[in-house]
Amino acid sequence: MIQPIPPFLIDIIKTSRDIWTKGWAEANAGNISVRLLRETVDMQALPKRPREWTAMDAAAPELAGEYFLVTGSGRYLRNIELYPEKNVGIIEIDDAGRAYRMLWGFQPTGGPTSELLTHLMIHAQRKQLSGGIERAVIHTHSPNVIALTNILELDTRRLTRLLWQIHAECVVAFPEGIEFVPWVLPGSTELARMTGEAFARRRCAVWQFHGIVASGRNLDAAFGLIDTVEKAAVIYLTAAASGGIRQMLGPEQLRALAEQFGVRPDPEMLR
Repeated sequence: MIQPIPPFLIDIIKTSRDIWTKGWAEANAGNISVRLLRETVDMQALPKRPREWTAMDAAAPELAGEYFLVTGSGRYLRNIELYPEKNVGIIEIDDAGRAYRMLWGFQPTGGPTSELLTHLMIHAQRKQLSGGIERAVIHTHSPNVIALTNILELDTRRLTRLLWQIHAECVVAFPEGIEFVPWVLPGSTELARMTGEAFARRRCAVWQFHGIVASGRNLDAAFGLIDTVEKAAVIYLTAAASGGIRQMLGPEQLRALAEQFGVRPDPEMLR
């Protein structure tokens, strides 16, 4: 008899499939986390196997007592659909926000993504700034975004302006801009710190030579943000390879777009 998929796994299964289909997660690349709402997961009904508490390299008191659904370290996103309990798991944050323990999943052995601390630093920022609305974080190796960091000298303003000006959707999708994070070792405490600081200002960041990470109210919102940035990168690279960039949206056109759709672009990105 085929067991029904628990409701709390449906969205992560769909999103991981979409990420794999897009070509954003080679091998065991990419990771996903979702801050779970208590009413959506019956923790009492899950066959839990609580493990020992693991201290975190940075505290996140904003997340004390929270539960997270997280992809596993070394796991392939494309396999989540086939065997969820092996490739994802649920962790609990302690009452001080200084340690976590695994409650479910990651079978038979394993643990959460190596980028867990970065995910938690993002969640801590966005939970506060969004009033608890934003609950999902996605990191992918979107190839065209990475290519931009290989061929261009970028910072937050240059990256944001490039994306805004190449595709009219962008200033509407991310009026606050896209943070640019210079190269930092993946999985490091420094990457978690820098990315957490970035998400105090914006909902999306590009990691130089590495990929992109986004936050949203749910997985669809975070996925859509990454998809928009990646599409703009494709447009830029295609135009550049077809004879060079000859025309782009100007500041007045961007302001008109923002007014039309009721968004407020970061004025620093338009100066």
